[in-house]
Amino acid sequence: MEKENERICSPRVIKTYLEKTTGPKFEELGITPSGAPFLGEIAYNEGISLKGLTEILMVDKAHTTRTVSKLIESGLVEDRAEGREYSLYLTEEGKAVVDKIKVIMDDAWKGLLKDLTPEEMDTLMVILEKISNTVKEA
Repeated sequence: MEKENERICSPRVIKTYLEKTTGPKFEELGITPSGAPFLGEIAYNEGISLKGLTEILMVDKAHTTRTVSKLIESGLVEDRAEGREYSLYLTEEGKAVVDKIKVIMDDAWKGLLKDLTPEEMDTLMVILEKISNTVKEA
């Protein structure tokens, strides 16, 4: 049974659940599940560079470049840089999409955590804060 719980609770399984839950809704917005975090980070860090996105999202440079290029082509993001370094900002359309992404993600997480008691939610938040700190230090 212990091995079964490890499989069920693996990060990959949670990621797959979230993508299945959010994917069709993101598709309606014209974005992919992998593009949504980029939009969120650009919204949170206006003027961020490709290098900054790569570091924060912990992905490779090529993935960042491809994803940002698609977001620029789709009119959700613009590069306001005057030199070689990117300076990324959301367009008005991008801001509207980010607002919808937040609702979609909130609903997905509520579905995932629906069986937790308020006390369990409090404990989970403490645990996730600690995990987040560990990841930031890596």
